[in-house]
Amino acid sequence: MPTIVLVHGAWHGSWCWQRVTPLLERRGLAVRTVDLPSVGAEPGTARDLSADAAVVKAIVDDITGPVILCGHSYGGMVISHVEAERVVRLVYLCAFMPAKGESLLSIGGGKHAPWVLALDGGLNLPDPAQADAVFYADCDAATRQWAKSRLRPQSGATAKEPVPRPAWQKIPSTYVVCANDMAIPADLQRTVFAPRASEVLELQASHSPFLSQPAAVADLLADRAGAEDAASPQGR
Repeated sequence: MPTIVLVHGAWHGSWCWQRVTPLLERRGLAVRTVDLPSVGAEPGTARDLSADAAVVKAIVDDITGPVILCGHSYGGMVISHVEAERVVRLVYLCAFMPAKGESLLSIGGGKHAPWVLALDGGLNLPDPAQADAVFYADCDAATRQWAKSRLRPQSGATAKEPVPRPAWQKIPSTYVVCANDMAIPADLQRTVFAPRASEVLELQASHSPFLSQPAAVADLLADRAGAEDAASPQGR
């Protein structure tokens, strides 16, 4: 079965997948996570999209056998920029899915969302006062506080670099719309990104279903990987 590589979004880290990973491993799937170098970058350090994609490609190249790349939010830009023959499917989890030549900023009309704060040294960070509603609206209070405390500044260079050859143009893809998303509006997901995918699914979730609905995320990834349900009699 394919190895699943989970790619986090802006300001987050591999920690955000910790509720999903054991559910996949229970089904016999190999899982790898990544910490993108653009997150937690030093001020003045231009860690761009290519730097993030290179880290993901190195992980893919280290895997023997097929790979499914799952990108969340900004992670969709990253998996679109990875060129690796082992990748058999791309999963966009309420993620940006760029057309040829698009950057994160160009998708946003040339500007960041109003809840993104500019910091010194070319970094940015979500407004802490709005992060609950934007990212974690359907999470419990303890989870919201835990996740917010782990957000880190990100290099603004990631938003400026275009994707020259989006991987989804030649690799089968699944787009997962999150219907209650306040970070990437669901209408944008449905009308702009989802039509580019080979397959479209929808979750009744906010922007972080890996925290609020980890079983649903694990189910859809395992289904794409062809994994047998470990909870079923055949899987025991």
